[in-house]
Amino acid sequence: MAKKYSYSAEDQSILSPILYKFFVNPLVAILPYRVPANFITFSSFLCIITAFCVAVHGYYVGRYEHWWLIPVLALIYLTGDCADGKQARKTGTGSPLGEYFDHFLDCFVTGLLMGILMISFKVTKPALITIGFFNLYAGQIGSFWERYKRRVMCFGKLGSNEGIIAIGLTSWLMSIPSIHAAADTVLLFNITGGEALIITIMTGTAISAIHSIVRSRAISARLIAHLILSFAVTYTAAYLFGNKNIVYITGVVSFYNVFFLSSLLAATNLDSRECLPDVIIPLSFILFFLIPNYTSLIQHIQIVYLVVRVAIKFISFVRINRQYWYWINPPPPDEDLSATR
Repeated sequence: MAKKYSYSAEDQSILSPILYKFFVNPLVAILPYRVPANFITFSSFLCIITAFCVAVHGYYVGRYEHWWLIPVLALIYLTGDCADGKQARKTGTGSPLGEYFDHFLDCFVTGLLMGILMISFKVTKPALITIGFFNLYAGQIGSFWERYKRRVMCFGKLGSNEGIIAIGLTSWLMSIPSIHAAADTVLLFNITGGEALIITIMTGTAISAIHSIVRSRAISARLIAHLILSFAVTYTAAYLFGNKNIVYITGVVSFYNVFFLSSLLAATNLDSRECLPDVIIPLSFILFFLIPNYTSLIQHIQIVYLVVRVAIKFISFVRINRQYWYWINPPPPDEDLSATR
């Protein structure tokens, strides 16, 4: 049985006060009352989709003149990601569905941002790709696990807000030839400056994930199993396709983790258990070695399979909470009163 909805967060982000003062609060102040928070959430998400497309296009055609859009789109996304909750509180439409929808899309943003970063630095080393994707998703899993167990979302001083802006700015800077050349300079053990930066940041993310799980004072075999399988999926995909198909890696790793994360989001509201980790995708990688001539077909089947499984979980939760979905917000209370006079 679902509990009464409540949302609690501990936000220590250095960037949040500036973000709210100069972007979020002014935006919410001019937003019409009838604009639903879900519309803001989805519109913001489209900005990251667009940023990823800009990065992919530039990577394949070798032209980067539009990469200045990436940090701009990242800032717009971040503003909307904060404004949707404020709009929901302003209109009294906050709900478990709103929280789920927001965080569900955030799960995809994690993978897309890492894909942008990998493309920007032109990373092809399997170990580095694995460190990037796995650690970033481990950090998000840790945050949602803590929310699931403690009913509190924790945002550290250097958390997701700072990470999003950093990735956006770094991606743009990497499109400048002189800066990219400097980042490609080998420092030690065949590790470049750019790679050292990624390793340092992702180490911090891993530590954050561990802290979140420790604070939750709970752990489960399903959580551990998913982390192990997620690592296996990420490394195998990076090992096989790291030098030729970062788009596929972004897709399969993102959807694989979103499948588990979406169950955590649902379990938080429905007071149920997290799902069992998917084992079909890890096992399916064996097919790349057995029938290499069908590589493209296997990749497409993997993605379709994951899309269907994620869609089923999403639709199931939306159906349970469909009364909270608004295509347009109800009128303000004073309008309701005037209409009855």
